[in-house]
Amino acid sequence: WDFAAGNQGFTALSCEEPGASVWAWGAENVIPGSPGNVWGTVLNGNYPSNAGSGLVSPAFVVGQSTYLLEIKHYLHTETNFDGCNVKAEDTVIQPVAPYPATISTSTSFYAYCVDMQPGWTGNSSSGPSQNWVEQCFDLSAYVGQSIQVEFDFGSDSSVTYPGWYLAYVRVGGEMPTPIENSTWGQIKATYR
Repeated sequence: WDFAAGNQGFTALSCEEPGASVWAWGAENVIPGSPGNVWGTVLNGNYPSNAGSGLVSPAFVVGQSTYLLEIKHYLHTETNFDGCNVKAEDTVIQPVAPYPATISTSTSFYAYCVDMQPGWTGNSSSGPSQNWVEQCFDLSAYVGQSIQVEFDFGSDSSVTYPGWYLAYVRVGGEMPTPIENSTWGQIKATYR
């Protein structure tokens, strides 16, 4: 699903009330290297406080040629307090290079949809340039099932940033080649 070409039938929803809905599809002109049209948490601006929103893919059958999921995304959130993750059938799925954090472990602040869950938080770049990165997920646990994948984003009641943006979501069966990449301040394997 290449979001530069269209919204691809993805649907925005509230994943936890009263979290604010933030997902929108369209042109993003502020994020460096943006491919044009994307799905993002408020286009060309910062997400609001108390966001709690999911983006759901169309249903697809996981098989031998569709058991790997790859996304190209950009993230800039309040580190440790706001963040995002990917779920299949309401279960958090770990990327091949595992999530680096647990989102919002504070007892004073709450991140709708992702609070106390593994996920991404902070910035997808460890240097002065901000990067769009690829991440891969193994869906082989769902082979033979029709599933939908959900991209959940949440923020607490304070600091906001540009948010989470998706350039594409791909489903396929070829095992990716690992590439060492500095992401979220640590060396991780990312996949292309």
